[in-house]
Amino acid sequence: MKDERIEQLLRKAPRSSAPAGLLERLQADITLPRRIETRQVHPTEVLTFIRRWFPAVSFAAIFLACIVAIAVQTNQIAGLKHENATPQTSAQSLEQLRRDNAEYQRLKAAHEELERLRRDLAELQQLRTEVAQLRAQKQEIDKLRAENQQLALAVQQPRQSNANDDFFARNDNALENARTKAESMACINNLKQIGLAARIYATDQGGIFPPSFVAMSNVLSTPKLLICPSDKARAAASDWQNFSAANVSYEFLNPNGTDNEPQVILARCPVHRHVCTSDGAVHQISPASEARMIAVKNGKLIFTPSIGLSPSPSVAPLTTNRIDSERYKLIPVEPPKPSYE
Repeated sequence: MKDERIEQLLRKAPRSSAPAGLLERLQADITLPRRIETRQVHPTEVLTFIRRWFPAVSFAAIFLACIVAIAVQTNQIAGLKHENATPQTSAQSLEQLRRDNAEYQRLKAAHEELERLRRDLAELQQLRTEVAQLRAQKQEIDKLRAENQQLALAVQQPRQSNANDDFFARNDNALENARTKAESMACINNLKQIGLAARIYATDQGGIFPPSFVAMSNVLSTPKLLICPSDKARAAASDWQNFSAANVSYEFLNPNGTDNEPQVILARCPVHRHVCTSDGAVHQISPASEARMIAVKNGKLIFTPSIGLSPSPSVAPLTTNRIDSERYKLIPVEPPKPSYE
């Protein structure tokens, strides 16, 4: 069947009637929304509302403004603290740099002092070599002199002429001069080693020299260095246990002193008149120039080759304790006279 035919048949079909009461039941089941009644707001009520809530709104606005101000101030304070922390860090770094610089200066001074001591030690080694050579020459001269004496005894007759007398006299004088020079060089070497030992002691004791020769026995290699080779009246001690007042020739003139005044005389040889100053240098002074080159300043002897201080007439007869007076109960003694016998 065609669709049009079907549609015509459906339209011609009989209509069924609706049940009774269906409309009423449907209307009863439908609930419509209630109508909201609106009323007109009076201007007086608006003013009353504003008056009621104005303090709370004002307080809230003021509180919010305070919070904003506190936040801004907190932010500013944090920024100032950060800016203040930067100079403090710079100051701490500067203080650390100052301490490092002070430590560097101290180490530099110690290094310079060590280099100076090394140079002094090298000079001492050179002096020792020269003294060894002079001692060998002295031994050779003594040998020649002994041979000359044997030759003089073998010839049992007087010398034939004044020329022979002059020859032997000149030979004896040359031998004596060579021995004197060798002993003087050995004395200079002893004073050099005494000055070096005193400076090493001062380095360990905060710049203070020892009170006596005995106090620096731990830095002085042997007590034999305290005997001048020309001092025949005294014998050298074999070690420090057997050391006494009779085993020292040199005068210790700057006990418990410092090296702040390098020209202060530290030790002196009463035989050759050599002096060792507080800076470790050794100077040869002739008896004629001693009164001009040595002066007294603040109770201490000063080596004054060009300083211009007035010499003291009491320099030549100076006496001093040679070693610690409290340990050996010594009294001042006069310096021994040179002897070449």
